[in-house]
Amino acid sequence: MYNKILVPLDGSELAEVTLWYAARLVGRLQASLTLVYVTNPDELTSRHMYECYLKDTVVKVKADAEKIAAETQGGDITVDYRILKGDPPEEIINYADKNKIDLIILCTQGKGGIKRWAMGNVANKVIGATRKQVLLIRAKGAQSDVYKDRLVKVLVPVDGSRESESILHFVTYLASRLGLDLTLFHMWTRAFEAFPTKEMLKRDERTRKQEKAYIEKLGTKLTRQGLRINTVFSEVYQGEEAAEIIKLAEEGKFSMVAMATHGRSGVGRWIFGSNANKVLNEGNTPLLLVRPVKGKKKTIKNI
Repeated sequence: MYNKILVPLDGSELAEVTLWYAARLVGRLQASLTLVYVTNPDELTSRHMYECYLKDTVVKVKADAEKIAAETQGGDITVDYRILKGDPPEEIINYADKNKIDLIILCTQGKGGIKRWAMGNVANKVIGATRKQVLLIRAKGAQSDVYKDRLVKVLVPVDGSRESESILHFVTYLASRLGLDLTLFHMWTRAFEAFPTKEMLKRDERTRKQEKAYIEKLGTKLTRQGLRINTVFSEVYQGEEAAEIIKLAEEGKFSMVAMATHGRSGVGRWIFGSNANKVLNEGNTPLLLVRPVKGKKKTIKNI
């Protein structure tokens, strides 16, 4: 499933925080890793400098990945590099497509969000255009600022739709191979009523029970597959969904948040509505994005 991983670098320590995660994924999954540096055509005279940097990085990452692999099944580890020339976002996307990359790992600058990247606006454009899965690593300044040894648990928000549940196929695979704990998070979004009637309250209580039953049944289903599953149910008002995800991810010190995007529309539209765009813009937890398989809204009876 994750056989080929791509990590774009720009020579900065910020971009290199992705390498810690890449080495662990490569080591556990026996995947191949390619480091990419995209140059401006005018910079070709510095190609030797780029090659020295990438070769040195390859040696370090491969050694790290081999140590991780040795802890489990072992096996050969493949890490190489490529120097491309042209427009960075376009070259990264084209390379990923042509070489059938399964996952692209990119870095952001902590609270600066999507508008501030180690590689300028490169990652923003890659996310918006690629059809590949993307893992975003939030960096607060340098490698030492990233939580280490925390590839332990993943927060998985789902809203009951087939699209949002597309993420489960991928995170359950990662959980089984990396020994991760999964926390399924479902929110019942309520409309604010200043003066609710008794009928409204009864209706809300029925809905609340149905929504809570949904996440509990989904958790039970995955637990039966031998996975370590937790479920969290929360009641929020409209417009608070993204803030609730960010809050839980940070307070629970999750290794990453895994979410599905809304198919072809990219990050601009989410399964959870426009408010969840804030998870991308304002969150600090590493974020795994997957484009979903389209489908109809699921009901409790379909689980």
